Formats: sequence, C-alpha cells, structure tokens
Amino acid sequence: MDTQVAVFPPTHPVLELDLIADLACPWSYLGKRSLERALDNLYGTPIRALRWHGFRAQSERAAAHVPWPEHMAIRLPPGVSVELAQRSLIEVGRGLGIEFDFARLAHLPDTLEAHRLVRLATREERQSDLADALFKAFFEQGRDIADKKVLTAIGRYIGLAGETLAAFEDPAQGRDEVATEEQRLKGLGVVATPNLLINGRVLVPGPADVATYVQALDQALFPGLTAQQDKRLLH
Repeated sequence: MDTQVAVFPPTHPVLELDLIADLACPWSYLGKRSLERALDNLYGTPIRALRWHGFRAQSERAAAHVPWPEHMAIRLPPGVSVELAQRSLIEVGRGLGIEFDFARLAHLPDTLEAHRLVRLATREERQSDLADALFKAFFEQGRDIADKKVLTAIGRYIGLAGETLAAFEDPAQGRDEVATEEQRLKGLGVVATPNLLINGRVLVPGPADVATYVQALDQALFPGLTAQQDKRLLH
C-alpha cells in the first residue's frame, strides 16, 4: 500500500513588539528608527502592529516648562556636556534619516496629550505612523507637541480618521488609559526611555543601534539562541 506523506511548509513565528518611549525623548526617536531598520532585515516573518507604551519620565519638569538644555543636562551622565551629546545625536540621527534641530527646542513639552492621541490612533493601527510624525514635528521642525491644535493638525496630515480626531477633542477619551499605563510601567521599575520588549521575553533596555536590535530579534525568533530574558510581561 502506498503511503501518503504530507509535507507542510515551515511556519514563521510572529513578532510582537512592545516599545516604551516618550515623544520628547531623542533616544526614543533613534530607537524607533533603528528598530525599523532592523526589521527591514527580516523576510517572511509576520509582525504584529507595534504596541506603543507612552511614558513621561520627566512629566514634572515638563509641567514646569524646564528649558531644553537644562533638561538634557539632567539626563546626561556626569562629564558629558549637552553640546557633545547633541552633536552625537545629530550624527547618529543623520545615518537613520533623522535631522535633529535642537536649536528649535525652547523647553521640554508635556507629552500627555500627544500620548493620548497615539493611544486613540491604535483604533486604526496607526500608532506607529503617528509617533513618527510627532517625533519629526518636534525634533526636526520645533513644533509644540503639547498644543492640541498642533496635534490635531498632525493627525489630520497623516490621515487619521475623522472619528479618531473627534474622540481626541474630548479630553476624557484615552486619558485614563495613558495615566494607568504610566503608573503600571513605574510599578515595573521603568524610569527612562526607550525600552523594547520582543515577544514578551527579550528585553532591550535603553537606546540601541540597528545591529543590537537585529541580534535581539534573532533571539526572540529562535529561542535556542542565548538570550537575555525578562519575565515581567507588559501585556
């Protein structure tokens, strides 16, 4: 009797990406862009929509309208000047297609409303597109991403649905979710941005270059590789 052998094509694991970031953090902008470059190296791997976790580590300073150079000085390690750090960010950014213009930045903005709009944009799975537009608006064009009118204009420019923009006009829509998310992340020990969690098991803390993200993606897709694991799930 002939034996029928069924051959099934190999299945590709699905990538789930959780990015903790702030829209007024230049390292978050670099991290997101580096991640996207790393994802360009993948072929045939299903990728679920990026889960955006907004985190304002400096919300108190933003509310006080702290000047941008002073904010940067607080974030930097001892011995690193603001001028040196910004030159480095500009250089790395250009390699990723980012044109930082720190001279346009007067003060640290409160990004609560910007994160609320990103939260609402998840209804259309447009959170990644919107985050890109907001990063560009602030760091490259010097626009005030704490201003609701500016945020609405950016949302309209990228083509967010009228229902999403109408929801944004209601200050209660998405606000509790953003606040709850921040508190949950603080409870997990998050103090700064960015942080990337891949498939709930591979954590990349802090800013990383493209090569580091490629390695982390490999570790998540092929668990047999040595990987740094973190059991604190974000979802």
